[in-house]
Amino acid sequence: MFKMHRSRRVQSHPRIRNLLVAGAFSSMLLFSFATPPAHAAEAPYKIASGDVLLITVYGDAGLTGTFPVSVDGTIAYPILGNISVYNHTIAEIGETITQSLLQHIPGLSVSVAVKEYAPVFVIGDVQKPGKYEYRPGMIALELFALSGGLRQASDKLDTAGIQLVTARQEYADTSLQLFAQDVKRARLQAELNQKPFEYNLAAGIDVIEDKPARQQAVDSERKLFDLRLSALESEANALQAQKKNYEEEITTLKESTQLRNDEISLLEQNVKASQSLVDKGLTAQSTLRDTQRQLSAMRRDALEFGSFLARAKQNENVIEQRLLALRDSRSNDAAKDLRDIEIDILRLRKKMAFIAQTMGEIGAAAQRVSSREETVKLAFTVVRVIDGTYQETILSEHDMIKAGDILRAQLELPKEVATKTVN
Repeated sequence: MFKMHRSRRVQSHPRIRNLLVAGAFSSMLLFSFATPPAHAAEAPYKIASGDVLLITVYGDAGLTGTFPVSVDGTIAYPILGNISVYNHTIAEIGETITQSLLQHIPGLSVSVAVKEYAPVFVIGDVQKPGKYEYRPGMIALELFALSGGLRQASDKLDTAGIQLVTARQEYADTSLQLFAQDVKRARLQAELNQKPFEYNLAAGIDVIEDKPARQQAVDSERKLFDLRLSALESEANALQAQKKNYEEEITTLKESTQLRNDEISLLEQNVKASQSLVDKGLTAQSTLRDTQRQLSAMRRDALEFGSFLARAKQNENVIEQRLLALRDSRSNDAAKDLRDIEIDILRLRKKMAFIAQTMGEIGAAAQRVSSREETVKLAFTVVRVIDGTYQETILSEHDMIKAGDILRAQLELPKEVATKTVN
């Protein structure tokens, strides 16, 4: 038996508000809820038990991984042990881990994201009760729509409102995908033209909605641009250092070759002088042979140094080719990805046009519901952990769902409708 706790909260939601103002939604679903108050800005998501965090530590791959949040609201993290993350934002968790790791390992940068949210559940008078994937910002009505709507199959209940909510959500999601592709296109164009990456959020595709998510998309592409550029510059610097080493080696080999050529010239003169003395009988033949052996050894060394010089020049040319290929590869990769991006953007635009047409058709169908005389009430309650215990709380259709919640949807017929149904 759950501990029961009653509270009334009515909040508005940007995906439902326009529908309520038009008056079609309440008659369409035949819910008898009051008009919600003005929308308040959503607070940052706070971690719940059952979530899975993705923690990335730049500079130490051993500290990077996925970490599930246990029932007591903690994660088991290397070096630091158990860390309490329940009811904290990812920014707060990232700051805590960063400060703690800096006490052990300097110079680390930590990024925290939610890889998987704890699932939510639906029970009661719905067509498909069970477990569903949670999404931040989800409201009771959306989860109800995901479960297939009311379990009772009756032509007196029109699901156009739920379909419209689903279509609006799909339109918003597609719009966000289109925006993300546009930002990626801007990043690829900057790489292709070898220019800095800049993106004006206010000048992006379509009307700006869900600005934090869109800003996050811009920041992610900027970080990727910086990382790719940093990797390119690091590799280019390494190749330049190798090239400089070969240049110094070539200079040294040339100087050594010149010195050996001078020594060979002197030895050749000594051989001629010794030969002249031998011819005149003024010196022994052995002295001439010694000088000739020295000359032969010096020429052999000169040939060996010549091969070293040729190899160093060849290595220098190889490095130069790699530098050219490195510059071209970034532009070539960007050009190839841009081609795919343009196709994706065109596909998403067509999808948005189709969804907009679908919403128009649903809206027209909604006008037929206004003459309905019979109404039903759909009551929502949620079971969630509060202060360590399960409590059940009344929700309105616009109230936010939290990760791990159990939503109960119960249909309550007015007495006069119930009487007609029985008869």
